[in-house]
Amino acid sequence: MTKISSLAIGALLALSTVALARAEEPVTGAWKLSIGATDPCTLVLSADATNSETGAVIPSTECPSGLNTIGRWKQTGTGLQLLSPSGDMIAWLKEKNGSYQGSRLTDGQKLALGR
Repeated sequence: MTKISSLAIGALLALSTVALARAEEPVTGAWKLSIGATDPCTLVLSADATNSETGAVIPSTECPSGLNTIGRWKQTGTGLQLLSPSGDMIAWLKEKNGSYQGSRLTDGQKLALGR
């Protein structure tokens, strides 16, 4: 094997390891949820004991009407769904550079979820 092919294989392995680590970043923890131009409110996402891709949401009291009813979250292949406690979808957000962006289903209002 030549030096160049060894370097290429090493670089590919390093990049795949970084991509794998990035894909496994936990969704759980505190997030700032912005709706339009309003000040962000805090959502705390916790994982279910049996499934790390779903869990409970605790919104802060300053979350605007309609968003303070978020009770669950579900991670999908392309993003994150915010759900009511009964499982109705409130918003669907797509992952973008470590944050999530999307819109509320009831009125199309733009949402952003970031750390």
